[in-house]
Amino acid sequence: MSALDLTRLCVARIKERNLRLHAVETLLEEQALASAEAADAARADGRKNGPLHGIPVLIKELIDIAGLETLHGSRCYGASVAVRSAPLVQRLEAAGAIILGTTHMVEFAMGSWGTNEARGTPLNPRGGTKDWYAGGSSSGSAVAVAAGLVPLAIGSDTGGSIRIPATICGVHGFKPSRGLIPTEGVAPLAATFDTIGPLGNSIADLRLACEVMAGRSFAPDRTLFRNLTIAVVSAEDLAPCAPEVLDMRERLVVRLSAFGHRVVPVTLPASLLRLQELNGTIVAFEAWQHFHQQASDPSSPMDPHVRKRVLAGRDVDETKYRALLEEIAEMTKFFAQAQADVDAILLPGTPIPAAGLETVDQDEIPLSRYTRMANTLDLCAIAIPVGATPEGAPLGIQLCAPWGQDSRLLAVAEKLEPGFADLYAPPAAS
Repeated sequence: MSALDLTRLCVARIKERNLRLHAVETLLEEQALASAEAADAARADGRKNGPLHGIPVLIKELIDIAGLETLHGSRCYGASVAVRSAPLVQRLEAAGAIILGTTHMVEFAMGSWGTNEARGTPLNPRGGTKDWYAGGSSSGSAVAVAAGLVPLAIGSDTGGSIRIPATICGVHGFKPSRGLIPTEGVAPLAATFDTIGPLGNSIADLRLACEVMAGRSFAPDRTLFRNLTIAVVSAEDLAPCAPEVLDMRERLVVRLSAFGHRVVPVTLPASLLRLQELNGTIVAFEAWQHFHQQASDPSSPMDPHVRKRVLAGRDVDETKYRALLEEIAEMTKFFAQAQADVDAILLPGTPIPAAGLETVDQDEIPLSRYTRMANTLDLCAIAIPVGATPEGAPLGIQLCAPWGQDSRLLAVAEKLEPGFADLYAPPAAS
């Protein structure tokens, strides 16, 4: 396919499906088509192709794109246009990617259900005609990939905001090690945990996009021809957990052992709930520093649920904040040492699968209970779809590894994923 044909196809699908799905905020049609024509001309002239030559990409709208407002999922800002694109966007373009536009998100990236009362909520395409939540906060990016609007999208992950919607929508999503991809030109939520990463249709696509945005190559790992040691989070640590998710975990453990891999239990430094709480408290404190003016102004057009989350940071004093940072630093150090001989840690992506928007309870936060561990303990992590429930709701897993082990984790994921392919029927087509 030519770059122009592929870009036209993506544009047509967005125009056809986005009115219902609400995944794409800004469609840069003319700019994207011109870039695609230029990419085809370069190829015809024999000029060297970049690794993403002619591939349309959508960008979460908290990342600066020159000439566009960086809306951050909110209506609280006036009209201010980005003067230059974020370095990660510049790297995507230098690699030949076609920047197709921006995706909707949870306001300020602060929420895991994927809803946005201020700007509208993206719908999970796996629900067909039903209005299913998509997970957040990179909801629009996951929906766009799952619906076939684009082959690759970029999201952010502070407590699971890539892996949650990837799991809920049945696509792949990668949270790289913090700092691997520059966050310059990215609207902040909580610098302690903020990361940028890709969502796509395969591990190979995630690897390629991550290499481009990080500005470095991941050398192939020649040691992975042997059987692996996989640490699995216990069913007791996962509770409460939906029966379908727990059944998936049990099948995965059996399958790993059948393939000759060594399955060992993982001892967490704290409960998943405690790790979730640590992440949430630190995020609330740092979010309050950024958004206190908007949250404190009752006339600001802010999603009421996000306002409540930001205001919670007002009650966290700096002494407690510093103590929590020291606590997680100690946890991170000893956990990394304890996992030195483990190739990856496995656990489900979310405790529950996708369901209708009417089931959303904004006072509860179940979807991030399994993902915030990676942010709190400074891990890299990948979400991999492994099938669906009988109702067609996607099911997925996470594989995690210590900071800096991104290339190895992706290689482990590529080695393991084929063995999971026939565990469940594929998600129902939208």
